Amino acid sequence: MIKWESKALDFINQTSRWDKEKHISSFLAFSISLVKNLLQADVALQLEFEHEHSAKVKNASPHFHNGAVVNPDPVRQLLYRNAFKTIYWPEIPSDNPLKEQLQDLLCAVIIPINIEPHNSLLLLGWSDPQTFDQGFQDCIETIRLRLREILSQTQERLYFQGIAVRFAAILHSLPHAVVFINNDGYAGWVNQKAADILGLAGPGEQLPAILSDAMTLLRNKAMNTEDIYNTAIQLFASPGNTIADWEWKLEGDPPRTYRVSCLPIASQRISGRLWIFEE
Repeated sequence: MIKWESKALDFINQTSRWDKEKHISSFLAFSISLVKNLLQADVALQLEFEHEHSAKVKNASPHFHNGAVVNPDPVRQLLYRNAFKTIYWPEIPSDNPLKEQLQDLLCAVIIPINIEPHNSLLLLGWSDPQTFDQGFQDCIETIRLRLREILSQTQERLYFQGIAVRFAAILHSLPHAVVFINNDGYAGWVNQKAADILGLAGPGEQLPAILSDAMTLLRNKAMNTEDIYNTAIQLFASPGNTIADWEWKLEGDPPRTYRVSCLPIASQRISGRLWIFEE
């Protein structure tokens, strides 16, 4: 007797242990492949409703299904008729709207996963008879809830990664050195200009401790160290203090003067200080 509850728990455990160093875009493909293997399906694929007039097959196994475009209207009508609940076909009806994907299969399960902005469904198919008993259905519904979480997490992570790429490109193009140090003590960021000034290997993510040490070394090269120190005391007396046109006069050949601004950054997701060095 198949222990469906164990298979559902196995799916949750394996997706929870997903290696966070792997790209988030492969998380959903991994999860769908895992469902296929755990349930011993012959076909598993995601159908994503990209917009009103198009639905595309993604993350398919076998892979030859990938990229197929499906008319979304008959599929949506099928989902509406079933109130967007999971559809169990012990025998695939001849008039189904997914004939190409279900070709040569005997039975199938259609799992709607409703996540805006692009709703999806997971299609599983078998070439041998299957018994969709209550234990199997409970397993499917557990997997459905976890897939919803995975899809939501994937979309959110990809969205924020896209924002990060765009803003990084903008900040790298600025003529000023930009340094951000997060208050959590674990995250910091510099653009190329700041990396050059601070003597860092390159731009991008940096530990706050490394940035603090580099800024201390830069400050120690200043000819007006006492003025910088006195202003710093005022700046850090309160988390909300802001300063602009703070002069750091550095020794060198030739000597350089930076106008430094320091602004507190506070939002729902992040808080820290933004440093801007203008030469």
